Amino acid sequence: MDGLNDNVSSYLKNPLPVFYSSLPSHDETDQKVEKSFRADQVAKIRAAVAELLVFGFSGTSMNHHARRLITMGAGGVILFNRNFKDPEQVARLCADLKREAGNRPLLIMVDQEGGYVQRFGPPFTVIPHARIVGDTSDPEAAGAIASVIAKELRAVNVDMNLAPVLDVDTNPENTVIGKRSFATTPARVANLGFAYIRGLQCEGVAACAKHYPGHGDTTLDSHVDLPLLPHSLTRLVEIEMSPFAKAVDADVAAVMVAHIDVPCFSGRTESARKPATMCVDTIAYLRDALLFEGVIISDCMETGAIVKEHRIEEAAVQAVLAGIDMVLVSHTLSRQIAVVDALVQAVLTERIPYRRVMDAVSRIFTLKQTYVRSSFQDWIEKGLREFEIQQIGCKEHHDIVANIVYQSAAIRGEATTIPRRKRR
Repeated sequence: MDGLNDNVSSYLKNPLPVFYSSLPSHDETDQKVEKSFRADQVAKIRAAVAELLVFGFSGTSMNHHARRLITMGAGGVILFNRNFKDPEQVARLCADLKREAGNRPLLIMVDQEGGYVQRFGPPFTVIPHARIVGDTSDPEAAGAIASVIAKELRAVNVDMNLAPVLDVDTNPENTVIGKRSFATTPARVANLGFAYIRGLQCEGVAACAKHYPGHGDTTLDSHVDLPLLPHSLTRLVEIEMSPFAKAVDADVAAVMVAHIDVPCFSGRTESARKPATMCVDTIAYLRDALLFEGVIISDCMETGAIVKEHRIEEAAVQAVLAGIDMVLVSHTLSRQIAVVDALVQAVLTERIPYRRVMDAVSRIFTLKQTYVRSSFQDWIEKGLREFEIQQIGCKEHHDIVANIVYQSAAIRGEATTIPRRKRR
């Protein structure tokens, strides 16, 4: 932690030299650009830029892919079901990833929403999709569900849950959100989202509200193509963005921006089409109107909404310029390295202001100070973590979830069955 803090202070106290008009142009080679700076300056810039990358990798243990990105200085790791076998294994993996980072805190995150977006399966407690919780209209239920999730993620050393989904499910043709949303009305989504965020963060796990400015009234899946959200700003404020305003009130740690085209921010012409992740005005509204001061994360840059129309590394540069603090690249090593290289070159050529990077690093550092737990440091910490792991999928957690599922079914007038708890 101190090493990173020293670096941040060093950057702020020792700004880069003035950029002269004689600097090489963007079309010249990266090597020529880097030769305009001392090696230690380039190294410092690369270390700062790498903090903006969240990467994913395949495998259930530390491997070359993960080691290379952590050595490069990546700020975060996202885990998927490809990284999970059982709680003990994923706890070891998280500990090994954090040990590899040394004194530099490493943010580990996962999508553990519930329903069909639950990366860690049994014996982790099976969580219902958000609509089950939403049907209760009960903030206490949302907070209780979030508390169960957070306790189990904390036990295996995961620092952030990429949830809640705060999209308002207003479009029946939307195939990507649907039951992942708490409700079809903004007030219910906002109230339950607020409680869910508090439930996660009170247990020491950072929440990430998604998918700003709202993915509920779209027909395309951004994993495949660029969806359109055609509404006026007045409508967005009233419906789509209302839950995000409430999330800011809940002091949510992070907000994920969606790859959706929002013409009221980006422009109404075909040539103006761009994802919200690359649109300055969309992100500025989150900062200046909703007054969000935390970390802004992009959705994965390897989705169809990006790769069909942009080179990933160029999209990452535009995203950081627009105000994204952490760029998520979930799968491919070569693309992850290319993103870091492109961001470094953009800083060296003053395309991305140096201050923009350091603002992002400062926000990331603040989040890590609050939520990142270290790897097992001593026998006391290890013993506590082993005890916490034994609570994963426990009867108490199962009963909390079961009661909420029964409550929801009773309100809908339906019979229901609860998945059997997997004994350990």
